[in-house]
Amino acid sequence: IYSRGREEDALFGRIEASTVNFALKNKFKEYDFDNYYLCGPEPMINLVGKLLEKKGVSSDKIFFELFTSSEVVKEQNTMKADEGKTQLTIILDEEEQQLVMDRKETVLDALLKADIDAPYSCQGGICSTCIARASQGEAVMEKNQILTDGEIADGFILTCQAHPTTPALTIDYDDV
Repeated sequence: IYSRGREEDALFGRIEASTVNFALKNKFKEYDFDNYYLCGPEPMINLVGKLLEKKGVSSDKIFFELFTSSEVVKEQNTMKADEGKTQLTIILDEEEQQLVMDRKETVLDALLKADIDAPYSCQGGICSTCIARASQGEAVMEKNQILTDGEIADGFILTCQAHPTTPALTIDYDDV
């Protein structure tokens, strides 16, 4: 389904519930998809994802990439990161380093400020290049467009979005 370009035998226009229903019931009725890949603006991704889940598709079979993400989530989550400092321990390439960071900055920003060569790419919470596991302490993420609830429960964080909320935080880039 294309929202901009026209192709022969393709649906055209804004992707909404009726478009998805038509495609699943008509165009792809004989197909059994293993996974669903969505790309577009956040409201469309949310709408299509919820519609697929209503149709019985498991959330772990729905993958997406956002053009942009909501700033409301960022404001709500950063409010949880209070004033103060956190003793940060980093495990990267089998080496352990420590530093003290301000809770208002992201873990990645603190690492880069300390000249630690941590992995990162988009700095927008979308690509997961900066993924690490929080093995001690807690952090909240401004945005998260890629980690599942299960991965978050297992301690995974996006360091470009993570703000510590505890006096000490240990993150492990090697345990991902």
